[in-house]
Amino acid sequence: MIGYVLQRVLSVLTTFFVVSIIIFLMMHSIPGGPFDGGDMPVPDAVREKLNAQYGLDQPLYVQYARYMWGVVRLDFGVPFQSPGETVLELLGRAWVPSLVLGGLGMLVGVPLGMLLGMAAALRRNSWIDYLASAVATLGLTVPVFVTSMLLILVFSVWLGWLPSSGWGEPQRWILPIIAYATIPMATYARYMRSAMLDTLNKPFVTVLRAKGLSERRILFQHVLRNSAIPLVTVFLPMFIGTATGSIFVEAMFRVPGLGNYFVSSIRTRDYPLEMALILMITVMFCIAYLISDILYAWLNPRIRHGGRRK
Repeated sequence: MIGYVLQRVLSVLTTFFVVSIIIFLMMHSIPGGPFDGGDMPVPDAVREKLNAQYGLDQPLYVQYARYMWGVVRLDFGVPFQSPGETVLELLGRAWVPSLVLGGLGMLVGVPLGMLLGMAAALRRNSWIDYLASAVATLGLTVPVFVTSMLLILVFSVWLGWLPSSGWGEPQRWILPIIAYATIPMATYARYMRSAMLDTLNKPFVTVLRAKGLSERRILFQHVLRNSAIPLVTVFLPMFIGTATGSIFVEAMFRVPGLGNYFVSSIRTRDYPLEMALILMITVMFCIAYLISDILYAWLNPRIRHGGRRK
């Protein structure tokens, strides 16, 4: 088990540095810079002074080495669009809306998806199964910005029940939470249905029924436990994806979260903020997959032995 974990940790470190190099080169390959001025051109002397101040006049390998040395010391620099604070301070402030809305979206979507999947598996080929499958398919295929627009149109414009955007009062959270919950609900409904149908067809379920165990006991003590492995694998990466902010949801509902700053950092060529956001998301996803792999190997020991029993 220790060797398996060390192998996964080495893979995480390799992924982190490869992603950092690729993103750094991609950012600097885009024409223009953070101080070009856009619609309001900056004088050449001012631009050169700013580039020298932030080290943007140095060769790329020097800029990369300096930035990564700062990352090792948890110093991600100063965001160009908000020079009065550090990148970590800005991210700490912007992460609250994304974490709250994404976490509540998972809290709503995951149980609903599991219930839909269980109902579909237990009532296979019935109207419940067809309805749950239709809801899951719509949740996965309809883009989240379309779902957000429909929510605003129905509950804000037509009915006037809820505000359409903003952040602050809890009633402004309801529509973004519903939008966030659609993907986890649809994903878990499909995974739960597939995993339960596969488990229900296993020979040990037939043996348990032949021994006289009740369907309730078979379901909750045996079927659900054996169906949990794929769900564990999906949960942490999905939680990271929702908790780090959705570009479309936050743009549609005007939420000042990480997704909003991700878009603005790309538009303004804010290299320190953009690099910090991408590296943070990369690390969180790598850690999430690492934890999922460890839990997966713990639940199914054959995984850490290459599919072979001891």
